[in-house]
Amino acid sequence: MTRGQAGAEPARKRASQARSLMTKQALITATIECLWERGYAGATIAEISHKADVTHGAHLHHFGTREELIAAAVDALFQRMIGEFELRFSKLPSNIEARTEAALDHFRDLAIGRLFGVVGELLNAARTNEGMASQMRRYGASQRMQQRQMYIKIFGAAAVDDPEVFYWLDTTFAVYLRGLSVLQATRTPKEIEEHWQRWKEFVLPQITARLTLIGADSYVR
Repeated sequence: MTRGQAGAEPARKRASQARSLMTKQALITATIECLWERGYAGATIAEISHKADVTHGAHLHHFGTREELIAAAVDALFQRMIGEFELRFSKLPSNIEARTEAALDHFRDLAIGRLFGVVGELLNAARTNEGMASQMRRYGASQRMQQRQMYIKIFGAAAVDDPEVFYWLDTTFAVYLRGLSVLQATRTPKEIEEHWQRWKEFVLPQITARLTLIGADSYVR
């Protein structure tokens, strides 16, 4: 092998890895779009491959089954949302009440966006599809850990370790807002916002009072 040939081999390998990464990303992006536009039933491999402009069997090399591809796409969407949160987190106010309200509004933005809509589609599909159910159980466990880390970054570990604080945060994000996301199909944006404002008026004093009581508000000052 000549010196030129030896040097060309790593370059070809890097080019192959770059193409593989681009194909993988195209499949994930196309899957998210198909889930949002067409729902689980409409997010077929044929439709995803067409939208991603890749060969029909490309997903097999990168993800294996359709369920694995879909779970990877949802996880990528959640990671994207976490990235947006990290950016907004650095700008949260230090005042405990203002900080809590800003955090709650950010949770609302996450829920009303694509993430909860797509997850809702998949949870419904998982009811009768064991392959999807298995993927969603793994995704759910990972998401819960990341949600906890998100809460800690806002309020500190001491606050999140308090059962009452964690209850109100998780009830808001994982229960109330998930339900509000579903209601988007039958309610107007104005009605959704009114529902949210009423919940926030109730839960905001609960969280801030508890943070002050346990001394966890000092973390955010």
